[in-house]
Amino acid sequence: MEERTVDWRDDEVLSARISVMNRPRRHQAAFLALRRLQAPLLGIEMPADWGIDSAVVDALLRSGGARLDGEADEVFQQVVAELCAAPLFESEVDPESAELFQLETIGGWLLLGEALGEMSEVQTDRVISLARELANSLDTCMDDSLTVVEGEDLRERYLAGIGERLRAYGVGYFASRNLEVEGKCHEAILAASDDGELFTSAAGRELLVDCDDYSNEMLSALRSFTNVL
Repeated sequence: MEERTVDWRDDEVLSARISVMNRPRRHQAAFLALRRLQAPLLGIEMPADWGIDSAVVDALLRSGGARLDGEADEVFQQVVAELCAAPLFESEVDPESAELFQLETIGGWLLLGEALGEMSEVQTDRVISLARELANSLDTCMDDSLTVVEGEDLRERYLAGIGERLRAYGVGYFASRNLEVEGKCHEAILAASDDGELFTSAAGRELLVDCDDYSNEMLSALRSFTNVL
C-alpha cells in the first residue's frame, strides 16, 4: 500500500492546535518556535557591516521571553526598535547559509513584536511556520551540498524510527525533529493551566531544554557550512 503524504504547509491538524489556544498560549507557542531558532543567533558571529551588537541580540532574547501573555510589551518593543536602527535594515545583503538563517530568525522576532497586543491565529501561525520553513530549508541545503555535516548516521536512525504521523510528512531530519518538538510544546501548552506558570514547572523546563537541544543541533549543522567559506 502506498503511504499517504501530508503537506505540512497545509495541515489542518497543525492549524487546529493554534486555533484552540487563547492569546497567552499562542504567545507561548510562538516564543517556543523562536526558541528553537535562537542558537545560531548566539553561536555564529554576524557580519560586522550589519552593525548588530551582540548585547542587543541578548536583550532581544531575554526580553522576548520575559512576558508571555500576548499583550503589548514596552520593554521588548524598545529593544526591537534598537535592533531595527542597525545599518542592516538600510542596506542590501547577499547572505550565506548561516547568515540567511540569522536574518530570517531576526525577522521572526520582528513578527512577534508586531503581533503583540493582538496575537491572532494568523500572526501566531506565521511565526511557527517560520521555524518549520527554516528546518526544511536546512534539510534541503544539506541534501544539495557536498559539505559533510557530522552526525549523518544518527539522523538516519532517527528518521528510520519516527512514527507514522511524522513519517507522513515525507520531510528530512530537521523538519521532522522540529515538528516533533513543536508537537510536544503545543500539547504541554494546551494541557497547562492558565496561571502563566508553565515555564516554572518541570514540564515547562523540559520544553525549554528540548527546544535548546534542537536549536543547538541546527547551530552545529550551520557551522559546518560556515567553516567551509
